[in-house]
Amino acid sequence: MEKYNVGRSWIAYDAIGPETGRPVVFLHGATVDHVSMKNTFEPYFRGRNGKNRRIYPDFPGHGDSGRPLTRATIPALLADTESFIRGNFKEPPALVGYSMGGFVALKLAEKIRFPSLFLIAPPVCTDKSKLIRPAALTIFSDELTQAQKGTADARYLRLAVKRTAQTLDRYKADIPAGFFPARFAYQTLLLRNAAAENIRIKPALIKSRTTFLVGQQDTLTGYRGQFELSSRLKNSEYHSFYDCGHFLPHECGQFGALFREWLRTDNTPVALPGIK
Repeated sequence: MEKYNVGRSWIAYDAIGPETGRPVVFLHGATVDHVSMKNTFEPYFRGRNGKNRRIYPDFPGHGDSGRPLTRATIPALLADTESFIRGNFKEPPALVGYSMGGFVALKLAEKIRFPSLFLIAPPVCTDKSKLIRPAALTIFSDELTQAQKGTADARYLRLAVKRTAQTLDRYKADIPAGFFPARFAYQTLLLRNAAAENIRIKPALIKSRTTFLVGQQDTLTGYRGQFELSSRLKNSEYHSFYDCGHFLPHECGQFGALFREWLRTDNTPVALPGIK
């Protein structure tokens, strides 16, 4: 892991692939770290796609990044992530964002014109009580034995639509091992402040090409708000899956094909202004 100084703290990150390759930055969700994105996306970079430069940062307060409690707010997290982007790239990279990472990607796109965004289950505001979400799962499949369920945490059992040994193993591989009081304190304060701030997306400011992937069984971030947001963007695709929830990378059979197509399109050169 490398570290980049963002002023009052630092952002830790892992970088893979040739330094001259087209860069893609992966922004993870809340409570996890860069490993979750690395586990999900690195398998798609075997072969010809290996020419891309992949950057996996830890958000402030997550993984190995700094975690000053005085900066446990969404505006501070956005400012630090923007500093990381501007300080490491002469031209805007493509962004992939999952859940909170998708929200951060959208907010950054209000200021920076990225070539493209690939967003998985991004919330459209930071106050969860304001999101339009299904009240409960209307469909789900459960192939787990009682012994396997005993190894699953409450979050997986609450959100998983396709409960299989494979989705459970992939989910557990993404969860940081151990308990870190400083991270927990930062993340708890961040979520509390996020709800109070209730920051929203400003679609009129976003000019980046955007792809949304959402699950209609997603009781955490919903799917209708993303459709409304997508319809207000200048260049956007929206993919909604009835039989999937928040864990789209693990549950959606079309996920890999959609990501590869997005990556192929992103690797087609486009004229963009540099980061200013």
